[in-house]
Amino acid sequence: MSTTYAVLISLGICVASAITEGIGAGKDVKGFFAKLRQPPFAPPLWVWYIIGVVYYAMCFFLAYRILRHDGDEWIKYTALSLLLVYMGINAFWNFTFFRFRNMFISFLVGLPYIPVAIGLFLCLWQIDRTAAFVFMPYLFYLIYATWLGYQNWQLNKDNDFN
Repeated sequence: MSTTYAVLISLGICVASAITEGIGAGKDVKGFFAKLRQPPFAPPLWVWYIIGVVYYAMCFFLAYRILRHDGDEWIKYTALSLLLVYMGINAFWNFTFFRFRNMFISFLVGLPYIPVAIGLFLCLWQIDRTAAFVFMPYLFYLIYATWLGYQNWQLNKDNDFN
């Protein structure tokens, strides 16, 4: 695939995902965040915005590198499918966390990130080590995110956000 097409498709994937996440999050994210009981090491909302920018930069880079891969088509499309599933889970998580405001369901929705992320990493390792290394820190972040999701569920079991 040409560089131009890879850039445009990668950009389209990220824009579509960001729009879906925004729709999923709904309105009054700041108000909801203010009511949420969080553990002491949870980042403030403005840090989550930075994490979101880094996430989308990483997803763009991964999509671009996958689309530019010239080798085995099966592993290329498996990696791209896993990336799209990964981004879809993230969008659905936003819906359950911000719109449904259900900490238990959002914790459960977050669990499939782990096997999908590991599968994506293994595919990237086979086709593009640079992309795999770029993705590796996110695997470690998922340990923290899973812990944070569990803590949010536990701390807000009796919280009525409506």
